[in-house]
Amino acid sequence: MKLDWIETESLRLPQGLSALPMQQHEIYGQACEATGCRVRRFALSAGPSGPVRASAQVLVRRWPLLGQAALLSRGPVWEAEVPLEERRAALNALLERLRQEHRAVAVTPEIDACGDPLAESGWLEAVTPCTLASLRVDASEDELRARMSGKWRNRLKRAEQAELEGLEIRDAPMPPKQDHWLLRKEVIQSRARGYRSVPPEFTRAWVAAGGPGSARLFTAWKGGLPAAAMLFLVHSPGASYHVGWTGPAGRETAAHNLLLWRAMLWLRDRGVKQLDLDVLDTAAAPGLVRFKLGSGARALSLGATRLMAPGSRFFAAPAA
Repeated sequence: MKLDWIETESLRLPQGLSALPMQQHEIYGQACEATGCRVRRFALSAGPSGPVRASAQVLVRRWPLLGQAALLSRGPVWEAEVPLEERRAALNALLERLRQEHRAVAVTPEIDACGDPLAESGWLEAVTPCTLASLRVDASEDELRARMSGKWRNRLKRAEQAELEGLEIRDAPMPPKQDHWLLRKEVIQSRARGYRSVPPEFTRAWVAAGGPGSARLFTAWKGGLPAAAMLFLVHSPGASYHVGWTGPAGRETAAHNLLLWRAMLWLRDRGVKQLDLDVLDTAAAPGLVRFKLGSGARALSLGATRLMAPGSRFFAAPAA
């Protein structure tokens, strides 16, 4: 049976997925389209009506001086039974097609059983491999607590005690507006700390595309004022931490530990199996790394981001 990549109008995912990266979910594509990006969707199948063995969502943007560039991030998504050799062959076939149809192609693949599938490809390594924190939440409360480090559990207990003493925890759907107080604080926080934040219009577009169940906001309040907040995007069977903030009262009460704990239970009860807690950066944010791994998350490595374009070495630095 000959399998080919078929371009589709909507994303057709393989059956039985236990995890799905945000970048390969339909809501992500719709949000990117709403913010001005072109999105292409592909299914690996024996025909338009055949079962899907893999899917891939590709963003297309115009790069200055170069033209149309395609970005494949954390894809394709595979049916579990597809053998490793077929996966690598199909990935190369999709990348070759994208190369023929775009001036440049950038790809960040998932690591497979034998490592980075493009390690020997000859593509230019534009961005070195990164590591994410991935937290399984499909377990009992006792199991989830047992996976935490002792210090993390103690801080969670401290926050639970603070709740008994007046710390108020709330959760609700994220409103679809760009001027939400958390997004404003995130912009200020990112400028102060010197990191690049996700534009508020993407969050609004995500909520507009996915509806109320696609983004859940957990907040801690002390004396009627916000003390801390964490926003999660739901892309079942996965979810991702998106934006967070804490003030002095939140740090004093370890509110983020309690907010993440409540989010873990809320997501688990709605069928989410895996929660991505974003990149682990030991150089720039060692305390955040300890927080993520202390929650019971494991380190998940991605392949390098690789680039193929005319004059690739010249464009590698701006792409990074």
